Amino acid sequence: MASQNSNIPTKILVIITLISLGFNNYFLPIDAEETGKALIESTCKKTQYPEECISALESDPGSFTANLTGLTRIAVEKSASKLVETLHIVDMLVQNATSDYPTWGSLVLCRYSYNTSVPQIQEGLQAFDRLKFGKSYKSVEAVKRAVIDCDHQGVKRLTQVNTALLRLIEDTMMILHLLF
Repeated sequence: MASQNSNIPTKILVIITLISLGFNNYFLPIDAEETGKALIESTCKKTQYPEECISALESDPGSFTANLTGLTRIAVEKSASKLVETLHIVDMLVQNATSDYPTWGSLVLCRYSYNTSVPQIQEGLQAFDRLKFGKSYKSVEAVKRAVIDCDHQGVKRLTQVNTALLRLIEDTMMILHLLF
C-alpha cells in the first residue's frame, strides 16, 4: 500500500506538468518561427521589393530565428551568392558567345565588373562580422554599381538576371541601413 501512495504524487506531478505545457503552448506566443516570420515581414516591408525580400530571407532557415542583425547578414550572404550565380551565367555566355563581337565585348565588361565585385562583397561580409556596417554597406553599394554598369551594356540576355540581382542588392542596402 505504501508503494501505491508514493506513486500518487508522481502521477499528479506528471499530469500538472502536461497541463502546464499544453497551456503554455496554447496561450503563449512562443513559436520562434512565427516570431521570425513576423520580423522578416516587418523588415522587408521597409524595402523597395518586399515580396522578393521575404522570399530571399525565408529561403534561409536561419532567418526564422535571427534578430535584425542576423537577418541583415543573411541578406548580404544572399546578395553575395546571387552575385556569384550571376557571374557564372555571364561567364558561360562569354564562353559560348557567337561571332557577335560587340555583344561579346559587353559580356566581357560585365564579367570583369562582377569578378571585381566578388572580393568586395566578401570584404563586406568580413566588415559586417566586425560590426562595421558602414563598410559593409559600401561593399554592397559597389556591387550595385557593377550591376548598373553591366546593365548599361545593353545585353538583353542579362536583363532578367541583372534585374534580380539589382533588386536583391537594393533591398540588402535598405536592410543594412536599418542598422545605422
